[in-house]
Amino acid sequence: MTGKFCVSCGKENVELIGRLCPSCYVKSREMARVPKSITITTCRLCGSRKVKGKWVSRGDPMEKIEEEVLWSLTLDEKVKEYHIELGNTWSDNHGGNHLTLRITGSVESERFDETKDILIKNEVSLCDSCMKKRGKYYEAIIQLRSKSGDVKLEEKRFFESFFSREEISNLSDVVELREGVDYYFINRTVAKKLVARFTSEVKADLKESYQGERIKRGKRDAKLVISLRI
Repeated sequence: MTGKFCVSCGKENVELIGRLCPSCYVKSREMARVPKSITITTCRLCGSRKVKGKWVSRGDPMEKIEEEVLWSLTLDEKVKEYHIELGNTWSDNHGGNHLTLRITGSVESERFDETKDILIKNEVSLCDSCMKKRGKYYEAIIQLRSKSGDVKLEEKRFFESFFSREEISNLSDVVELREGVDYYFINRTVAKKLVARFTSEVKADLKESYQGERIKRGKRDAKLVISLRI
């Protein structure tokens, strides 16, 4: 409100935030807060990283660190505009890796400029996908078969040419049989998307069934079996 004065510096006839002018408000408190340390968890098998509690495919480590910083950043409620600049990483005498972070912005018309230091901790673990692969977990099987009898190598390679990176990483097992090839997928949705994309371009006989049906947590649970005859 106008007509009042700042209790800190005595400035009169200024907009107040509480009982402080914007300048004293910015000087008297921390505008941005980040944790003292951030843990980056990396899968020791596939290299994917855990970001915001979820495993994501490998990429630029600094991008993952930036995502973690943004996720954990807390701003003062009066901050309306801000900018984050990631600085250099450096190591202390104990071998710890640190990241310098600069946060600038404004409260009302008053600018602020804060520098933070974050300790980057690295942990190695197994991601959910690799853990399931190790245990041969699967939700769906695509059974590749041939209308002419045995599945030829060219037919197998042709079908596999439709695999995206996501679908390849989602495989928990591939079993070659006399009658064809069985592809075991960790996620049922991934398997169905692959089949939908393939059958939209290639004429094939498609049949879905379920095996090993059981009750799990009050719901029916079963493995999806997709027979694909080309």
